[in-house]
Amino acid sequence: MALFGGSSFLFTEILLNYINPILIVFFRVSLASIILIIYVLIFTNLKVNFSKEILLTFFTMGLLNNVIPFLLIAYAQETITGGLASILNANTSFFTIFLASLFLKDEKLTSYRLLGIIIGIIGVIVIVGFENLFEFKNYNFGIVLMLFSCLSYSFAAIFAKTKLTNIHPTISATGMLSMSTIILFPFIITYNGNELIKINSKVLYYSCMFAFICSVLAYFLYFKILETNGAGNLLICTIIIPPSSILLNAFFINEIIKIYELIGLIIITLGLIILDERIINYIKNRFI
Repeated sequence: MALFGGSSFLFTEILLNYINPILIVFFRVSLASIILIIYVLIFTNLKVNFSKEILLTFFTMGLLNNVIPFLLIAYAQETITGGLASILNANTSFFTIFLASLFLKDEKLTSYRLLGIIIGIIGVIVIVGFENLFEFKNYNFGIVLMLFSCLSYSFAAIFAKTKLTNIHPTISATGMLSMSTIILFPFIITYNGNELIKINSKVLYYSCMFAFICSVLAYFLYFKILETNGAGNLLICTIIIPPSSILLNAFFINEIIKIYELIGLIIITLGLIILDERIINYIKNRFI
C-alpha cells in the first residue's frame, strides 16, 4: 500500500515532463474508472441503487478525494519535488484527526493526538523554514498547495465516514472516480482539446500504469487493510509512504532530498507515531 501510494508522486514527476497537471489527473481518474467499471460489470455481482443522494455523495467524494487534491498535488509538484510532496502529504492524518474531533462525536482529541498534531506542525515549519513562513515564493506556494490537498483529503475522510458506510467499497471507488471524470471532462474538452489529440504512446503508457497502480490497486488494498486490520494500520501506511516515495524518486529519476526536508520527515513521522497512540500505550503497559 505504501509502495503504491509513494509511486504516485513518481508518476506525477515523470508525466509533468510531457503534459500539464489537469491532463495528468484526468487520465488518472478516467482510466482508473474504466478499469473499475469493467471489473464491477464482469467480475462481480455488485449492484447499487443510483438515487440522487448516492450520486451527490459520489460527486462530493470525487471532488474532495480525487479532483481537488490530485490537482493541487500535481500543480504543487511543478515547484517542489515528489519526495517533499510525499512528506507534506503525511500531514493528512493530522488534519483528519483534528477536524474529526470537531465534526464527529465519536472522535475525541486526546492529549496524545493533540501532541502529535503539534509535532506535525513543527515538522512542516522545519521544512518551510521559520524565516520563510510569511514569504510568498514559488517553493512556498507548492507547499501551501500540498497542505490544502491534505485539508481536502481530510474533509473527504470525514464525509466518507458519514455517507459511505453502507455502500460497498468497490462501488464507492468506482462511483467517485467516475464522477471525477465527469467533473473534469468539460474542462479537458474546452481548454485541453489540442493537447489531448497530441498525446503519444509513452504518455498513455505512464498514465495507464499510474491509474492502475495508484488508483485501482491502491483502492483495493486500502479497503482490504481497513476491512482486515482496521483504520490504525492505515496510519502506519501513511508513515511509510514518504520513505517509499523518496527511495523510488531517487532510484528512477535521481531526485535528492535536502537535509532539512529529511529532518522535517523525521519530526512528522514522530508526530504520526504519537498520533497513533498504540506504541505509546505499548511502552506504558510494558515498562510503566
